[in-house]
Amino acid sequence: MKTRDNDFISLLKRFGNARVFNRQRLLDELGKAYAEMEALNRSLAEANEQKSRLLDQLRLQTRELEQQSREDPLTGLYNRRYLDFRIENEFTRAKRYNRNLSVVMADLDHFKKVNDTYSHMVGDEVLKVIAHLFRDNLRGVDFVARYGGEEFILLLPETPSNGAILVCERIRREIESYNWEALRPKLRVTMSFGLAYDVNVGDHAAMLAQADARLYEAKRGGRNQVRY
Repeated sequence: MKTRDNDFISLLKRFGNARVFNRQRLLDELGKAYAEMEALNRSLAEANEQKSRLLDQLRLQTRELEQQSREDPLTGLYNRRYLDFRIENEFTRAKRYNRNLSVVMADLDHFKKVNDTYSHMVGDEVLKVIAHLFRDNLRGVDFVARYGGEEFILLLPETPSNGAILVCERIRREIESYNWEALRPKLRVTMSFGLAYDVNVGDHAAMLAQADARLYEAKRGGRNQVRY
């Protein structure tokens, strides 16, 4: 009987030790799992942060590409490609809703002489100043693009002919009176303007052609003037 009691006590001790052992092992496993989970969370946080940086970089690159696709690199004005899109939209809107729209074609006078006399580098600086003067004298809703070389197109929405004439004259005087000698001694720059304002002329291409014809009149009439 005593032997059985001893065996039973020994069995209880072994069972108790096993419970202690299993509990410790369980705690160790839980601690290990927790550490692994913490490491995984850190990895996920780092991955999310990297993903956010990549997305920000992608958005920035997308904006830069969009800007490059519609902006003239020298002057910072819109380019001809984007002009083709905008002028068609503005013309369609003006004609559909019977709104005013003025289209201006402007061209620097004797610009080849500026390049030949003072260098193309000076000519580039002149174009940059012209772009600056345009921005200073136009509203936020107005649109100006470098059409090619020294030629520019202005779109003036909600602007009748008399308002557009005043805008062109103001810009013309600003260009004529600008201190060009700060760039080069004896440098003088003027600009001629041709204005179209009849949205019933046909389509946007016809309106642009009309502005071009008026510009040609300004050139034949002695330059440095606005024809409409």
